[in-house]
Amino acid sequence: MVKVDSFISKTTLTDYEQVGFSIELNLADGHAYQECTDCQQKIVKRMSEIWHATEQQPILEAEKSFIHCYGNLISSSGLSEVAYSMILPTASNSIDLVASYLSHRNMKTLLTYPTFDNLALLLHRRGVPAFPVTESELIDPIYLRKNLSEVDALFLVNPNNPTGTNLKEHEFIHIVEECKRANKIIIIDASFRLYYPQIWDSYEILNKTNSSYIIFEDTGKVFPTQDMKASLMSCSADHMFMLRELYNEIYLCVSKFTLGVLSEFFAEAFTGVSPLVNFHEIVALRRKFLRNKINASHIDNNAKSSLIGVEWMRIPQFSLNDLDFVRKVQALGVAVLPGRNFFWSNVGSPETTNNFRISLMKPLGIFQQGVSILAEYLEH
Repeated sequence: MVKVDSFISKTTLTDYEQVGFSIELNLADGHAYQECTDCQQKIVKRMSEIWHATEQQPILEAEKSFIHCYGNLISSSGLSEVAYSMILPTASNSIDLVASYLSHRNMKTLLTYPTFDNLALLLHRRGVPAFPVTESELIDPIYLRKNLSEVDALFLVNPNNPTGTNLKEHEFIHIVEECKRANKIIIIDASFRLYYPQIWDSYEILNKTNSSYIIFEDTGKVFPTQDMKASLMSCSADHMFMLRELYNEIYLCVSKFTLGVLSEFFAEAFTGVSPLVNFHEIVALRRKFLRNKINASHIDNNAKSSLIGVEWMRIPQFSLNDLDFVRKVQALGVAVLPGRNFFWSNVGSPETTNNFRISLMKPLGIFQQGVSILAEYLEH
């Protein structure tokens, strides 16, 4: 196995996202900047009302209400039965808290590969050895069992960013059971969960198997709240005391107003035939627009079934590498992310330089114009 600190890249994906802020057609970062729907606009108009309501609400009550609303949104009865939950400002804060915890316990972990590089970078910064496990290796019983024996934890990104790969229920159960059998911690980054219909309950599975687990969520990938977001972290009883101590060293709480606003967005999304049905239609229409404009050969094979709000794409064979491609399209006024950094343990090797990633969740005009420019460039 190859440890992460052998291949730390000097320029990170977040650096490229920062550059994207200065480019007219920014399709680089995966944050939700699409327009509010008509129903969401009604929430925006009620901000003063929400402010005054949350002003009177005790923080513990606000947190409990937020968790209850989120549990409803993901159709999870298991969330209410976890040993302990806490709310952090962002998913990156959750990753760093997990990294601090693993570092404190001198633990090594497997980490999904490829995936967004900040997970590996934060683990590295905290001195946690991380080793890559590919999506196919995760569902290979022989490989998983062998490699779990060499680490203390499995850090799973599901659904995965950038490919959108989302485990089936039986695959998830198998991975959980393997971690349980090997007496390993399973850590789950579920930041992109809300892009998929919630037809089975990961919390219920983790609780019923009496697993040792940490799992965290993110609202910032889905709801267009101008980066007003929160990351819910939950864990089994064996982790709660140390995680709570580390949390309390840095955080007191998340804004009650933020939790109140997000809870309103959850409630609005829950209406309709099923949770998030309207949002899923918005994402599907944008993906359809992109795939109608751009030849299917430019969609990475591992992302053909993706439902998440980013698209993992291929650069034409024998063409530019990913960094040159990013520079060329920047000159045309479009920002995208290079693919190499997602391959966090082997950044820059030839097999990591053939991809780029774009976001679907931008203002519609910016998204469509950016995709049209990319389509024309890729065609020629």
